[in-house]
Amino acid sequence: MASPSTSLSDCSCKEPVDCKDDDLPPLLLNNLPSELLIYISNFIDAKTIIKSLMNVCQEFYDLFSCDSYWKQRISKRWPQKYPAIHVDDFDWQEGCIIREETYRQWSNPDDHLDYFTYNEGLFAAVDTVHLMKNGSILAAGSRDRYLTILDLDKYDKHRPESKKEMTVYSDCKIHKGWIWSLASVDSTLATGSWDTFIRLWNIEAGCQPITEFKCKSAILSIHMEPGLIVAGGYDKKLYFIDPREGKKSFKRFHRQPVLCVAADDNYIITGSEDKTISIYDRRTSSVYKTVELENCYALDLSYGDNQLWFGDKEGQLHLMDATYGNFNTVATYDVGHKGKLTGVKHTRGAVFTSSSDFHVNVLEPNINPSPITTLKEHKGDVTGISYLNGILATSSCDISIGIWRPKSY
Repeated sequence: MASPSTSLSDCSCKEPVDCKDDDLPPLLLNNLPSELLIYISNFIDAKTIIKSLMNVCQEFYDLFSCDSYWKQRISKRWPQKYPAIHVDDFDWQEGCIIREETYRQWSNPDDHLDYFTYNEGLFAAVDTVHLMKNGSILAAGSRDRYLTILDLDKYDKHRPESKKEMTVYSDCKIHKGWIWSLASVDSTLATGSWDTFIRLWNIEAGCQPITEFKCKSAILSIHMEPGLIVAGGYDKKLYFIDPREGKKSFKRFHRQPVLCVAADDNYIITGSEDKTISIYDRRTSSVYKTVELENCYALDLSYGDNQLWFGDKEGQLHLMDATYGNFNTVATYDVGHKGKLTGVKHTRGAVFTSSSDFHVNVLEPNINPSPITTLKEHKGDVTGISYLNGILATSSCDISIGIWRPKSY
């Protein structure tokens, strides 16, 4: 047979050779060398490989089921250490899917994300936002004392009037002070206010009140889980509430107001204006460790996967290694904010930060969180962020709520 550079007229054969299909091996992907398959797979997104290609045959499953492939795939594209802190039994397949999808969306948000704002019926700065119900419901609290509940599924970018249809609840009489903090479990929403009350609401029942708890001061932060609410107060106390039995107690770990709280099964972590982070061990019911900060205090915390991220009033981002309860400082990062770092949320796909400089940063979720993009849509301080199921919501002093969600949503 002629080579690619030789024409048929130059061939010495008078008649074409009759090559039957039976003379050639079938051209199948699983007949290719593993090295070539891996090279080809670099042009296929991780989700397609895991959800489809691995199920084609045993050869593909064996090739792509080992962690080493996914570790190498991530490290070649993003060389910095990932995850930022080692995690035992890390799901590398899931991590690669989330990392690739998040980077694809946020590296080019105009092509992959819909952005819209909500300001219907808002008359003052929005201080807090909270996504719940897998990202379909958004709760917001503002300085006009309004609690606003939005059904994001009702928004249609082709129908501008659908913004008004998103509002499923709006009331300025549920609290007598600013609504400063929000948290939820399933369909139960908790609101914390400067009027010293924590109130619970049933979202599925039209935001009907469930119960309330009066504290001694303004409530600045809330963590909620089944059977427990932990709330940070302006009076330097940490409140523990069992909503099932109505029991309330408090502990005092700080010398100044408790600004932020995060928790898992083992620890409750609080940040305060006294420039300390307190680690409360739930197993021993005592303070396990107090971390002294230098010339700064934590405004928001994001905790999980052995990582504790927090932002400070100087606009810097901090990372602590929480492996085995050590909570050792790893690094402090200048991520480009020129004001207070008001919100931080880390996921396996990105680290999101908000600031009083009007901006939101989307950063790489590795040991060196370099920027993926900066969002500059707001015209006032960004007071907080919430992220769930690929949806990002922001609250701002420009009297608006910003929402980014995938175009395929």
